[in-house]
Amino acid sequence: MNLKVDLILILVFLIGFSGCQPKNQTVEKRPNIIFLMADDQRSDAFGFMENEYVITPNLDRLAGDGISFDNAYHVAPICQPSRASVMTGQYLSTHKAGFDRPTDYIITKSEFEASYPVQLRNAGYYTGFIGKFGFAVGGEEKVKNDGFENRSEYMPSEYFDRWNGFPGQGSYFPSNGKFNGYKNISGAGHLTEFMGNQATDFLRSAQNIDKPFALSISFKAPHAPFTPAEEFRNKYENVDIPRMMNDDPKYHKNLPDVVKEKSRNAQWYFGRTEDYYGKSVDYRKNWHIQVDSIYQEFIKNYYALITGVDNVVGRIRNELERLGIDDNTVIIYTSDNGFFAGSKQLMGKALLYEESAKAPMIIYDPRISKEEGIKREKALISHVDIAPTLLDIAGLKIPSSYPGKSIMPLIYSEKEEIHEAVYGENNFDNFYPLPSEMDNIEEYQSIRSRFIRTPEFKFIRYHENHPVTEELFRIQKDPMETNNIIDDPDYQEIAKELRNMLDAFESRISNNPET
Repeated sequence: MNLKVDLILILVFLIGFSGCQPKNQTVEKRPNIIFLMADDQRSDAFGFMENEYVITPNLDRLAGDGISFDNAYHVAPICQPSRASVMTGQYLSTHKAGFDRPTDYIITKSEFEASYPVQLRNAGYYTGFIGKFGFAVGGEEKVKNDGFENRSEYMPSEYFDRWNGFPGQGSYFPSNGKFNGYKNISGAGHLTEFMGNQATDFLRSAQNIDKPFALSISFKAPHAPFTPAEEFRNKYENVDIPRMMNDDPKYHKNLPDVVKEKSRNAQWYFGRTEDYYGKSVDYRKNWHIQVDSIYQEFIKNYYALITGVDNVVGRIRNELERLGIDDNTVIIYTSDNGFFAGSKQLMGKALLYEESAKAPMIIYDPRISKEEGIKREKALISHVDIAPTLLDIAGLKIPSSYPGKSIMPLIYSEKEEIHEAVYGENNFDNFYPLPSEMDNIEEYQSIRSRFIRTPEFKFIRYHENHPVTEELFRIQKDPMETNNIIDDPDYQEIAKELRNMLDAFESRISNNPET
């Protein structure tokens, strides 16, 4: 047998041995990349996740053509710090671009220059951004953020070839013929539709440029206010949607006292008008979804906003096919954080329970052959893995400053796992005083918290509480986190190990003396 035949047989063996391999082993040109991020979408708010009420045929098809991840986690499950983490590839306690003290700073230009879109542009990609940007980028000095994420001069438009982003939350509906500053030439009736029009326009313009493209689209949907397009809201008109499985007092009762009493997530659910310190505060009384009629209106609007995003995903894939570039365009879909939507009788996000901290993640790479049907990957991955993954897809070296890892070895079946554990944190305490500002520290309570998740366990620590509050869940057997086993004698060694791992993580990510 000659050498050529031997090499062919070896190649055939390797392809058969691995579950996912490139359709063409030698790809001459770099792939295009589309990164899609929803706002506040739960990890289970998809049809393919066995949710029979939300209408997501295009996202279901994307998951069927690609790979979805069952154990992807946000590193800071609230929009501003989450988006900064995804872009820069860093944890919140490292980049410090969150809402609340002590992590309430802007991203500097030098920090942003290490972000994935800048890295891709420097490597020859034609880059674009559409939608809600979500955080502030300033000069070289790391300064406190005074609502700068709402100001256009703190948007990094110069770092993109095509900028269609906007500051702040933006609006779902046009005003004076414009969507968040952009002329509504297409006559769109809703922001999600308008962003779809901007996306197809970008794809068509990119065809005239002799470069691969990298387009990031950051939807406002399904974030509040829950006002979907009528077209998609009508799809939910004649159906009653049941509450989440763990929307019940028995699940709320198991929460730590600090969460039940202080978290705005609980205050919104119950429509409370008094904060932890007894001050009168309007916690969006129209959101108190313990009332069934309010819940029905909320959940239908929430799902209808997701269906609007799903429609845009379908439009994008149709346009890629029409342009003849669908076979060389990688698509990644995720969200910036989850949403309780009544789970544990909570409303909102930020806390580190599964409904808030677990991320949807779909990766579709058309260059990879895959068996038919939904492939659900169980390995742990993190939102800090997104930036290195995007660079890896483009064939670029991953900066050593990135704490995350590329997900592609999991996609290619080269590895069964890339992390022994993933980490996350919440520094949003609704702007309550810091411990250093309190007269009696022994009575201080805070929902600032951090977590570690291993394949079998999740450990949460409310590190500022006096005394410190801890939770330990055997997450594989208790996915709804109903049984806190932190004091169970059988799990003391596990608790000790996870405390040590979380200690090591905290020392690794934080160089802020305030934390």
